[in-house]
Amino acid sequence: MNDYSKITALYSRLSVGDEDRDGGESNSIQNQKKFLESYARQLKLTNIRHYIDDDESGRFFDRSAYSRMIEDVENGKIGVCIMKDMTRWGRDYLQVGNAMEIFRRNNVRFIAVNNGIDSEKPDTLEFAPFINIMSEWYARDISKKVKTGIRTKGTSGKPIATEAPYGYVKDPSDKDFWIIDEEAAEVVRLIFRLFLDGKNRNQIAVYLKNEQIPTPTFYMKERGRGTCKNRMLNEDNRYKWNKATLTNILTRQEYCGDVVNFKTAKHFRDKRNHYVDRSQWQITENVHEPIVDRADFENIQRILENAPVKRPNGDGEIHPLSGLLFCKDCSAKMHIRIDYRNGGKRHIAYCSEYHKGKAKNPKCHSPHIMDADLLMQTVSDVLKKIAEYSISNRADFEALVKKSLAVQQTDQTKKQQKRVPQITTRLEQIDKVLNKLYEDNALGAIEQDRYEQMSQKYSEEYYTLKTELAEIKEQLSAFENAGGPEPTATETLKSNGSMTVSKRGNTGQGKRRKPPQPHSKTE
Repeated sequence: MNDYSKITALYSRLSVGDEDRDGGESNSIQNQKKFLESYARQLKLTNIRHYIDDDESGRFFDRSAYSRMIEDVENGKIGVCIMKDMTRWGRDYLQVGNAMEIFRRNNVRFIAVNNGIDSEKPDTLEFAPFINIMSEWYARDISKKVKTGIRTKGTSGKPIATEAPYGYVKDPSDKDFWIIDEEAAEVVRLIFRLFLDGKNRNQIAVYLKNEQIPTPTFYMKERGRGTCKNRMLNEDNRYKWNKATLTNILTRQEYCGDVVNFKTAKHFRDKRNHYVDRSQWQITENVHEPIVDRADFENIQRILENAPVKRPNGDGEIHPLSGLLFCKDCSAKMHIRIDYRNGGKRHIAYCSEYHKGKAKNPKCHSPHIMDADLLMQTVSDVLKKIAEYSISNRADFEALVKKSLAVQQTDQTKKQQKRVPQITTRLEQIDKVLNKLYEDNALGAIEQDRYEQMSQKYSEEYYTLKTELAEIKEQLSAFENAGGPEPTATETLKSNGSMTVSKRGNTGQGKRRKPPQPHSKTE
């Protein structure tokens, strides 16, 4: 029996992108409110409260007003819920079915006026599942049409990104073409130059902070651009550069003058973008004016791919061998600290496991102390001898390098091939678990909080494994397809010279390059 002394909830929702607006709320929301109020009065329902989600997609159910309404339902505050039609509720039949079950358990009467559905009249509920399925089909169809339009644009060589990356701006006369933002581009060139000069990303971040250079987020917000243009930012972070931001800049192929599309994808039910295999990217080269030289960009990618994790010591220094030394007994990392004893200063390396606390069962029984500066000098001497040998015995040196690389690639390939079936099996298991969770959730066999917790956990693991699998397949494909003349070892060494950057005046300010025929490029 429904308790009509409780709240009569009138739920209204308007999808993203509605153009019919007059001030804050849309006219469509106003019309829905009037319609629902009139219907509630006809049924002589009182204690009316509106729950409104304006500019919210029906594909997702974390909408603020909807979530608040469901919370009030579960807390026993609502007796009746009225909507204009089922599509206001949402376009995911599993989620809608789950919500209807929540209403039933809490004895809440549900009415979808235009669909003729009233939970007090059981016969009207027979068509509710079909309406929900058709709503989801509509959302899927719209998503497909939007994706088709985006793919058509992307494959033509035009950028599909909403904003031009830091260092570029959209051409005012052609939104599909980027021109250099010279002020930001100078910062990009500086970052590339500092990295090639030997500074790591943490050191570059400190340098930029000391120079009071705003981060890309603040720089773009001040110009009405970026994802944070309408958000309040913490001023304490204005000059707070970090490793992730610098990695993003150093790995953006767009700075070579290319357009890179389809790096991410998302399901029509999912808000989050997920990175896809590089083989699925659409790369169109030499579309806009480059900011950095392509050879320098490719050198940096090789450096980043093999970069060890470096951490500063207690004095804030980062020793050149930091992250590269490992204990010969327990294989743990060697930490490097400064020793000021005897009036001098020297860098000492020791086993990190030995100094974690001399526990009952230590992993390592010796600190393995060594002089890091002496080791650095030894490494330097060896590298000099290798360089001399590579010049005087070029053919023999190149043969040795190729043989070593072939052995490494073979070992790595075997490990990757063994990993593929492990990931595939786990993905199949997670898929079954998620399907079972959806079913249990729809049937009310699992609590909502538990369902959301487990669903998020398995979804995160699923996408992490998918990303790992895509990377492994890409690497295996590159190894299988490798062929043709490889760059010689001497040429590789020579290519790591000083960086050259493209100045705006080299090609003429505002001068465009005609986009070539697009093609997919994989590494």
